[in-house]
Amino acid sequence: MKNIWRLTSFEFKRTLTSKMLLVYTLIFIAMYVLTGILFRVYGADSTVVAGYGQSFSVEMLQASITFTAVFIAIYVGEVLIQERNNGTIKFVLLRSVSRFQYYISRILSILLFSLLLTFIMIMIGYVVGILFFGWGDTFVFYSVITSGWRGVGVTLIAGLAFAFAYFIFGLIALLLSQFIQRISTLAMLMGMSTLIGQYIVVYPQIKQYVIYEHLLFFHIDLFERSFSYNIMSFSVLVVYLLVLGTAGYYLFKKQDLYV
Repeated sequence: MKNIWRLTSFEFKRTLTSKMLLVYTLIFIAMYVLTGILFRVYGADSTVVAGYGQSFSVEMLQASITFTAVFIAIYVGEVLIQERNNGTIKFVLLRSVSRFQYYISRILSILLFSLLLTFIMIMIGYVVGILFFGWGDTFVFYSVITSGWRGVGVTLIAGLAFAFAYFIFGLIALLLSQFIQRISTLAMLMGMSTLIGQYIVVYPQIKQYVIYEHLLFFHIDLFERSFSYNIMSFSVLVVYLLVLGTAGYYLFKKQDLYV
């Protein structure tokens, strides 16, 4: 357990000081500012937001599906593909760290990165939303109409759901990264899959079992769907977690890493 925590905390600290995190932040800032400008120039029909500063942050989560997917895929590539290609993974495993501990630390690192990226998006959303629309008196998110701290609470709950769905998506990328040698290939594959996935979710018979449905709507369904529906969606994501985590570790354990 100590080794897992040490590896995870080291990776998280490295992420906090990485140039790529700064690049992600700048891209999100540009995208959010552009959305605010489009709303000001062309009105609500040109964007996904309704023009309320309090709810701008949570409204923009869904609009970031492809960017977020690509960023998570790049991160997964950095924590596994890059270490494997550079040979640095061998130095870790030659110490008193088992493959199981190493792989669990990668899973936890993806979870922390998903939470961190979501937190950054929410903070940028609040800043940009206030700059363009002011705080305002109303929080509007689909059928949820409230204000003040209740709106902040809704945003944080939605953010946790959003981050959890992308964490599962990151585990798919982690599994695929064991067959792919280049980070750019993984990022392109995962980004393109979100574009295709948006067409798959139009089929009601299967959409609740497809990860792309949850990337788009899990954080919305919490407030719009029944309790039983959300329990089913959460259960589907947990099954993804168990299957992907187990399959990924099995493949990783069988890989020839020369250690």
